[in-house]
Amino acid sequence: MGKGIVPDSSPYNASAARSTALKEADVVIILGAKLNWILSFGLAPKWNPSVKIIQVDICADELGRNGSDSPLSLVGDIGLVVEQLISHLGDWKWQNESSAFYRSLEAARSRNEAKAAKKAQVDKIPMPFERAFDIMKTKFNELSPPENGDIVYVSEGANTMDISRSIFTMEHPRIRLDAGTYATMGVGLGYAIAAWAAYNLPEPEGLSPSRNHKKIVAIEGDSAFGFSGMEVETMARFQMDILIFVMNNSGLYRGDTDSAEKWQERQKHTIAGTTTDRKGLTAWSLGYQTDYHKIADMAGGIGILVRTPEELREATRIGFEAKVPVVVNVMVDPQADLPMDFSWLDMVPPEQKQKALKEKL
Repeated sequence: MGKGIVPDSSPYNASAARSTALKEADVVIILGAKLNWILSFGLAPKWNPSVKIIQVDICADELGRNGSDSPLSLVGDIGLVVEQLISHLGDWKWQNESSAFYRSLEAARSRNEAKAAKKAQVDKIPMPFERAFDIMKTKFNELSPPENGDIVYVSEGANTMDISRSIFTMEHPRIRLDAGTYATMGVGLGYAIAAWAAYNLPEPEGLSPSRNHKKIVAIEGDSAFGFSGMEVETMARFQMDILIFVMNNSGLYRGDTDSAEKWQERQKHTIAGTTTDRKGLTAWSLGYQTDYHKIADMAGGIGILVRTPEELREATRIGFEAKVPVVVNVMVDPQADLPMDFSWLDMVPPEQKQKALKEKL
């Protein structure tokens, strides 16, 4: 949740070269973050096996948890600890440009940004996630320059959250929320309502100066949207101009099929119980290209169905300028031919994984 504290455009932000940074760093200072699955439990091969980890956390129970044998752990408020570090460093500055480590990070950043740019230009229908997100980001940057910090992004889902977090860059803190450490689904629209209230409701007189209205944008997977989709009615009732994108791939992680006919065939066998030698709907299947946008129409907002890049650009503009809640239902590639896997589990050797999971429990 600290994204934006160091702007993504800063040369001191290495998030675009995260894997290289963790694998090659000799010393890592962790400020309030948890060494959980998001950070591969602090274990090799994702991390340098000889890395020295310095943990700072206000909760003593988190120090040394999971794969970390931290040679130095500090219990304290990270704001106060960072102030003390800065004071102690005085005028010392690291000359990063001459460092082999810095050059390695820059090379990795360039490679990763080139890969991302290539994925964002894949021209096919249904659109890949990366293509759709790039179109949305480009349009948002035209409508509201990112340096202004006037858009608050909320995201939840599987592919939706994982991919969007690296595409929608942040220049300011406190303008991005996602499902967080526990990957809890269903929080997205509640977060969006809370963000709208925090930034846009009138404040009692004299508490703070006037401020810019912030546009709240919720980027939801279709499965995630299903947990709390009726909150659109709450938004409409209170005239909250929240813009919601439902990234519709007809499933959790991926869809079952690439056509309505194939999906209906699977549905028929599932209902009839004749899936022994035929393919039925999987546990992660959702309805094929469900009309989620109609929830907004029902509640008094605006619903828009999107299939092409041109439609997505126009829907983004309409949704940004609207004064009522808008649901944009974006049909994206179901990726039905891809296997289901969880790469974050495969990054850690089995014996280290078992040790980390036992300590986590």
